[in-house]
Order: sequence, then C-alpha cells, then structure tokens
Amino acid sequence: MYLKREECFEIISTGDKEDIIKIGKVIEKKHNITVVRLENILLPIKALDIKGVEFCLGDVFATECKVSVDKFEGYMLVFGDNKDKAYYGAIIDGSFELLSESEKRWLFDELIKIKHKFMRKITEEMTKISNTKVEYEIID
Repeated sequence: MYLKREECFEIISTGDKEDIIKIGKVIEKKHNITVVRLENILLPIKALDIKGVEFCLGDVFATECKVSVDKFEGYMLVFGDNKDKAYYGAIIDGSFELLSESEKRWLFDELIKIKHKFMRKITEEMTKISNTKVEYEIID
C-alpha cells in the first residue's frame, strides 16, 4: 500500500519521536544529507471575529527543517522544540523520490505501524476521558 506524501507528512508529524528517528537514521546512512534550514519558529494562529475581522489568537512554537537528500528537497514542521524529529522527518520526506520499490514498501509499512500506534494511543486516551464523570452540585 502506498501513501500520499501528505499522509506521510501527517504520520511523521504526529508519530513518536523515537520511531521517526529510527526510520530517518536508516535512510540517512544510505544518502547524502545537507541541512538547508533547521530552526525554531513562532507560527501565528489567526481567527475571524464575529464581524469577520481577522485577529491573532496567539502563537505556536514549532521546529522547522528543510534538507536536501541527494538533491531532493525534504521538509518537516513539528510542534515544540524538537529538532531531531524535524530533521529526521525531513530526511524521510525528501527520500520518497529516491527509494526503490522494496524500500518504499518498507518505509510505508513502518509509517503505517506508526499511524496505528498513534491511533491506539488516541483511543486509549479517549476511553479514559469517557470513563470520567464529574458531578456538579448547585449551591443556592
């Protein structure tokens, strides 16, 4: 099963750091990697008020990385200060055009495992939340 690049980007950005680094290191060993940009940034979060006027809700701290993988561009943006995950995520992103069919199958299988792991984690969290009850007392 092949994934679209956008699906891979989402899996990489939401997956566990250790899993992304492990995959990225396998690719890094086989290809020439050049860091173009690796930095922390603030992303403004904008919304519209009731009159349709745009305003800034605040900023999100993120890490952005752009690499060259054997002259193919790779990019990753992750929340927080997470340079390793952004770096190895960008390597994975930049490698899609370079990989053989068997390497792509391996990569996509690994990414699907990461996606399933993330979905299990979300399901567990939602189960915990749904099992909690809050009782309110109204004081007159």
